[in-house]
Amino acid sequence: MTNLLKKKQSLLFFALGISMATGGPPAVSLSLLLVDIAESLDVPVATLGQVSSFSSFISIFMAIIMGVLAVKYSHKLLMSTGLFLICFSIIGTSLSTNYTSILVLYSFVGIGYSMVMPMVTTYIGELYPPEGRTRIMGQLISVRSIVSFLAPLITGHILAKSSWRIAYSSFNLTLTLLSLVLVIWAIPTDNKLQTGDLNQLAGIRAVFRNRSALAFLLAGALGITPFIAISVYNGSFLRQFFSLSVETVSQLMPLTAISVTVGLLFSNRLVEYLGLKRVVYLSTLFSAVAYLVYFGAGLSLVPSVVFSLVGAFMTGIRLASSSALGLLQEKVFRGSMMSLSSASQGLGGVLGALLGGLALSNFSYLGLGTLTSFLGITSFGIYILWVNTNDK
Repeated sequence: MTNLLKKKQSLLFFALGISMATGGPPAVSLSLLLVDIAESLDVPVATLGQVSSFSSFISIFMAIIMGVLAVKYSHKLLMSTGLFLICFSIIGTSLSTNYTSILVLYSFVGIGYSMVMPMVTTYIGELYPPEGRTRIMGQLISVRSIVSFLAPLITGHILAKSSWRIAYSSFNLTLTLLSLVLVIWAIPTDNKLQTGDLNQLAGIRAVFRNRSALAFLLAGALGITPFIAISVYNGSFLRQFFSLSVETVSQLMPLTAISVTVGLLFSNRLVEYLGLKRVVYLSTLFSAVAYLVYFGAGLSLVPSVVFSLVGAFMTGIRLASSSALGLLQEKVFRGSMMSLSSASQGLGGVLGALLGGLALSNFSYLGLGTLTSFLGITSFGIYILWVNTNDK
């Protein structure tokens, strides 16, 4: 009986982990293939980068809607629907023949992931005690990092033998379908984690009455922008600034995922030693500075990559610890809080890709790094001044 319970817990963990991972590979693949897709569709790289910002923009609205839906509807149903929409997006994006179609169809990745991610974090908040959440969150997000490590390797290998369409869809679609099967199989149909409140706006109202929660959402949006910048433009930066081949870039990009993973797994130890809030704001600051040096210092390849890996390591620490901090902001309506947190991440995606793209067009990669890192440093101040926690 004990072994059966452990197997069920393991399946649940992998269902949550792989579901969380589905949002990463499409963005990583897009970054790697940005130059190839831009040439195929005859649009500038900076313009094609706005596909990511539009997806993030649309995801904001879906995440806000999720703050309402999470109060009433089954978490499993919402997760499954989100994964189906990601599958639809991957297929549609790979078949796109012009900029407008890829802009619209890629946006369904953001819509679907805005349904998946809040439900994953809500389950974590309900199933695990506060002292264990940073560790579990780190382990789950590390699954996403490992998958993101594999994505450019596999995508680059397939691209060398086929087209960007097959390279983009093969790994991403396989992963998302696997996640959908695991969710249907491993997560119980009976959803006992909901509040049962008939007022579907109660969760939204509770969050907006909480000053610390609002500050957390703003800090989350600003703090993620440097990482969004490197997620969207890292592949094109390495190819254009250092004149590297796509094969070389596909081998360098996984190092970022490895560094994020190490940070995720290391985060819980830092939280135990320094405290949750301190780890969040320090990792936010250090990652922003590291990405500024990466994009703006004009260093040679090796030291530049080293700074990008330092930023990625700090980003991993931040992702795990800030997710745990978010679960402390609104304990009754966690589904709504996590949905709005997803909306704030979508806003950060818009800022990172849209404003970053404008900065790139007008001031090259130095402008991209300066603007997004400034937003990250602003987030550091907000965390210190206005975000509260019960963590000692």
